[in-house]
Amino acid sequence: MGGGLRGADMVRITLLLLIGLSTATAWAGVHRTKTKKAGRATAAVASRAPKGAPRALPFQPGEKLTYKLTWMAIPVGHATLEVRPGGRFRGRPAWRFHMSARTNEFADALYKVRDELHSWAPPNMRRTLHHTKRQREGSYRRNVVLHFDWRKRRVVYANGRKAYKPRKLYRDTFDPLGLLYGFRRHRITRPQVLVMSATDGLKTIRAKVRVVGRETIEVGDRRWQTWKVVPELKDVEGIFKRSKDAEMEVWFSDDHRRLPVRLRSKVMIGSFTATLVDHQGVRDRQQRN
Repeated sequence: MGGGLRGADMVRITLLLLIGLSTATAWAGVHRTKTKKAGRATAAVASRAPKGAPRALPFQPGEKLTYKLTWMAIPVGHATLEVRPGGRFRGRPAWRFHMSARTNEFADALYKVRDELHSWAPPNMRRTLHHTKRQREGSYRRNVVLHFDWRKRRVVYANGRKAYKPRKLYRDTFDPLGLLYGFRRHRITRPQVLVMSATDGLKTIRAKVRVVGRETIEVGDRRWQTWKVVPELKDVEGIFKRSKDAEMEVWFSDDHRRLPVRLRSKVMIGSFTATLVDHQGVRDRQQRN
């Protein structure tokens, strides 16, 4: 790539929060956001939140969001975000979030990506309990585990057998994937700046998440009413390895589900976009505590 932008950057920057996201088939045939209905018995089991979870949370076990990834309108991959049912951590009920990201055949020739992330959070969704990340990006390999010790309020970053110096935590700290769901807890009613804590295990920061305002965007043949959000996570590694000076914008649906409908990362040459093309198992109505 010219201008200093390597093929690696094409994939690294697309998702920062988390965010990496999925459709496994040809992009040319995707023109609308689909919703698949599960059977009643399956849906009932999948939607059981961990015991003690607030009923008003905008997501539920069984939610699966599928995205296509493009660079300057060129399809480069797909990814998924999931709330896995039956989550437990150390024998106790917990939220379990999963992300996978894969480049397509075209992008594989430049920079092959096969990433998997898992995060666990307590039922009240106030912080992260545990986080793992398996990165396969070109020749780059990592098997990362973030060990959270909330009694001592610290986290240890381990890559394979190598563990790093413990880092201090704020009482409400999330990993980058968990932060996405932590943000969705907040009802958005006006432009504002939220301050949230995030860690990649090597640094812990108080991150500003700026709600810019309402926008209407088109995805396929559907118009979405959204809130545009700009997170400031410059010092946190995030989901992919990141390019310097990357900027991220996220559009969340202006409803009780607060779905991340579109994510865009502006880089040296053009921009990368993750667009929601399928959603399953989402809440069909607002619930109150």
